[in-house]
Amino acid sequence: MKKMRVLALTTSYPLRPESSAGIFVQSLYRQLAAVCTIDVVCPADSKTLKATFTDDVAPDIRVHAVRYAPGAWRTLAQGAGGVMTGLQRAPWRAWLLPCLLLGLFWRCLRLAGDADLIHANWSICGAMAGVVGRLRGKPVVTTLRGSDVARSTRSRLDRMILGRAVRYSSTLICVSAPMAERLREQFPSRASDIHACLNGTDEAFFRVDRAISGDASLRVLAVGNLIRLKGFDVLIEAVARARHREQVRVTIVGSGPEREPLLALAASRGVSSCFNFAGAVPASDMPKRMSEADVFVLSSRSEGRPNVVVEALASGLPVISTDLDGVQGMVDNGDNGWLVNVDDPVGLAAALDHAVIDRVELQRRGERARTFARAHIGTWSDTARCYGALFNAVLTADERQ
Repeated sequence: MKKMRVLALTTSYPLRPESSAGIFVQSLYRQLAAVCTIDVVCPADSKTLKATFTDDVAPDIRVHAVRYAPGAWRTLAQGAGGVMTGLQRAPWRAWLLPCLLLGLFWRCLRLAGDADLIHANWSICGAMAGVVGRLRGKPVVTTLRGSDVARSTRSRLDRMILGRAVRYSSTLICVSAPMAERLREQFPSRASDIHACLNGTDEAFFRVDRAISGDASLRVLAVGNLIRLKGFDVLIEAVARARHREQVRVTIVGSGPEREPLLALAASRGVSSCFNFAGAVPASDMPKRMSEADVFVLSSRSEGRPNVVVEALASGLPVISTDLDGVQGMVDNGDNGWLVNVDDPVGLAAALDHAVIDRVELQRRGERARTFARAHIGTWSDTARCYGALFNAVLTADERQ
């Protein structure tokens, strides 16, 4: 049977084994490669040596890294927090944006002729892919991943970009059911074309064998880019306010521009000894990290449907999380974790204290986390089946027109 030919457009994609940028996009495509050949168009970074290369796990995936600027200047994309965070951190990079977008658009236009379908990640790619699709006569499917939809509520430009992506796409995929429902309300004329395909997780997380720490310490794991959006400053403040902070040991996995300010904050609040900033680690190491923790903390100010929470639940870790739309429906306060308000170090401190003093309850919530994950969270192969069905439906509808 001939494989479907998919052209994928994304602003974030791992270009080497140690990279964490867009790793969830790669996880999806590696499963889709069983039924599709995929050409991924993404930005190159400052270390990219090959413009085109084959995925080392799935040979039916070819990556086309667009060199939109000289090597040392390719810093706008593929960094912590993506393009928008890069611009906020260094506004001078804005002059690179036209080069980046034009480079992605042009490469996509060149490759689209051989594709059956174009899949775009995030609204900005959906808007560009939509134009390419019209020029080349190809259907477009756009996945909205949360941050783009959230920005559209605050920015006229982002609202316009989202509108173009919705208008130009045959089908839209959201990573959570609440996000899909909000999008249907925002674009009622396209309601029937908006679907939810939930991100899955790797089978390895379901096999994590873990046990509550035998000593008095509470081993806390937090994962994410070290940027303001992730709220690690709130986590540091919460530990400083916790009554049992001397028993809390936090490992933060991730890298980013806020590392030094966060270290300074921990020192100023007298809790440096409570924190281990482990830096970025390969995705293959994450199951082991989960196995060495007692509880997972997500202190983010905004998220789509955070994959780290999915992984934590599958690993049998109870989760303390900010009460975000993308987390609701996964973390049930009092059942498999704790929900606290955004920017609420007092509430987060109380949850940490509860986890320290009641190990029986901590164990119970961890067991409930894995039970929930087995029942309601699939693997990446489940996610790929959802995408494959929608891709086939789009192609069937396109052939009828």
